[in-house]
Amino acid sequence: MNIIQVIKTPLGALIFRAYVRIVYGLQFRIARPEDMASLYRFRFDIYTGEGYVNPEDYLDKLFSDQFDPYSASVITLKNGCIIGCGRATHYSVLGLPVQQFFSINFPTHTDLSSVVEMGRFMVGPQYRGKARLATLGMSLQLSTYVKRDSSAKWLIAFMSEKVRNAFYEIVPFEILDENLPSKEQLEARTQRQGYWDKGDIHPVMAESSRLL
Repeated sequence: MNIIQVIKTPLGALIFRAYVRIVYGLQFRIARPEDMASLYRFRFDIYTGEGYVNPEDYLDKLFSDQFDPYSASVITLKNGCIIGCGRATHYSVLGLPVQQFFSINFPTHTDLSSVVEMGRFMVGPQYRGKARLATLGMSLQLSTYVKRDSSAKWLIAFMSEKVRNAFYEIVPFEILDENLPSKEQLEARTQRQGYWDKGDIHPVMAESSRLL
């Protein structure tokens, strides 16, 4: 039995949380309103450090977008500081973030209001040796959050094949069919600069019940 199978059980999840807290000092929770400024600063530091966004576009050094009000963010904390984060975004009048970049052929009869997008996963560079533990903890936290919402049936994201394979045990995402991106979608990609140079990136989807 591997670690994913272990933490899928209530006792295993409890043991996992206790272990990473005691051994590594890591804690996971859904971000609160008072966390958001620190979370947006953390995102800014990571994305500018990776060359994904131009720091001059964010003079307040806070990276957020129009989808944050429709999202729940999860954070990894060490010594009270954010060292990792992720986001679950609900479908809204804005659509989903993935629709900014891809023209997706959703499976027949997909009710978009039942789709939740997973994104904005990142871990501070000095802690990437513990990235798998942080990702597992945040996924476990988001799994609890999503499963409490009976309307959330599907998870969607966009990622490279390398990342999809790395996440497959956590959630078995499958690549979606897509049309050629529109001019507007190609233009939107330029706002994330180097991100699109990291490999062949595609929209992916899985049943929400398969998360961990």
